[in-house]
Amino acid sequence: MDNYDLIYLLSNIFGTYIIYRFMHIFFAQRVKNKKLELTSYILYFFAIGIIHISYNTPIVNLVCNLIMFLLLTLNYHSNWKMKLTAVVYVYAILISIETITIIILSILNLNALTKGVDLQLILAHIISKILSYIVILVISNLKTIKAEYHIPLLHWIAVFIIPLGTLFSTFILMTESNPKNFLRIFISIAILFLINIFVFYLYDRLLQSYQEKMEKNLLKQQNNAYIKQLNIINQSQENIKILRHDIKKHMLALQALIEKGHNDMALQYLQNAFNLIDNVNEYAKSGNAEVDSILNYKIHEAKIKDINVSLNLHIPQRLNVQSFDLVVILGNLLDNAIEATSKLAGEKKIEIFVELNRNILYVSVTNPFQGKLHYGFNKLKTTHRDAENHGFGLESIRMTIEKYNGTMNIKHTEDTFCVDVLIYNSNSLDILSEQNTI
Repeated sequence: MDNYDLIYLLSNIFGTYIIYRFMHIFFAQRVKNKKLELTSYILYFFAIGIIHISYNTPIVNLVCNLIMFLLLTLNYHSNWKMKLTAVVYVYAILISIETITIIILSILNLNALTKGVDLQLILAHIISKILSYIVILVISNLKTIKAEYHIPLLHWIAVFIIPLGTLFSTFILMTESNPKNFLRIFISIAILFLINIFVFYLYDRLLQSYQEKMEKNLLKQQNNAYIKQLNIINQSQENIKILRHDIKKHMLALQALIEKGHNDMALQYLQNAFNLIDNVNEYAKSGNAEVDSILNYKIHEAKIKDINVSLNLHIPQRLNVQSFDLVVILGNLLDNAIEATSKLAGEKKIEIFVELNRNILYVSVTNPFQGKLHYGFNKLKTTHRDAENHGFGLESIRMTIEKYNGTMNIKHTEDTFCVDVLIYNSNSLDILSEQNTI
């Protein structure tokens, strides 16, 4: 092992950390196993060092790095589109920085100042690692890229092909060995590097636009639910006013029925009064405005489609879960259940269970379904024809429950589909309301 190989291995310790930081720009807080992640980066360091010392050819280094980068992404919960995007962006940016550094040092011709020491390559490895770390600090401010939003395949191909193309263009330019062309090569690779940086930024903006689109749809859904809940409350209050206005007449009518021994008619009269007080559209009555609103709104939608709904609700009047997140979880679960159940020809029934127990909020939605479930890379995919504007549901729930260190479990048989969600509700403020069952 010569001095150059030793410097390469030492600098590659920092280089491995840089790759780790790059990966966390894409996959923040999505690590499957911390110990396994650390072990994989140590193995990467030794593997890439052995390959470099044994072969040290550009094409071998390129292929091996791409493969090992892809293996490193297995440490993180994400879809394969995001993993492939991370691999090409990370490697394209790193190889561009290293090549630019080598060309600048070659133009300076530092080797002429030394005897028998390849100073240019040694400095190139050190300086390129420093520059790479500076680039990480700059682009780590792009927060949206950490989120995992559903984007159309065509849009993803566009943001994937550009860095992939610049990567291979950089590799081809690296094979040029004529010193007279170094300046033109430097300018070309510098432009490719800037393209990658700007496309990286545009990719972040693209994800942000999808985030805003999703939040806009959810806010619209939440507003509709609140309006529906307000109408329910107003209707209940109006019915009470009507009953209060005529209370004396009702009491006299009841007295007359009882005096005449018409007890059955009196009971029926009382039942009619109760029906007037109780609003038939108010299915959820826990006192929690956010949960009651979205449940009443969605159950009313189900009833319109002749779907029977079984609701068990055991929650306090207040939860330490943001109302927006409650709408994401309950709204998407019920949207999916209603859509699947409405396609059935036989009995249509959805079972909803919501309970707070020991500061853990448990939500379960079960519905029948027909047909086949579609999986892509171990994740359910939307069966909706308009896939571009659908398929956000389960992914939205996953991202939401991550904020509360929660879990989501999907179970299904040949004709039943069930989603269970557990999220932590720390510092609950209220005593549980009475059981609400329909």
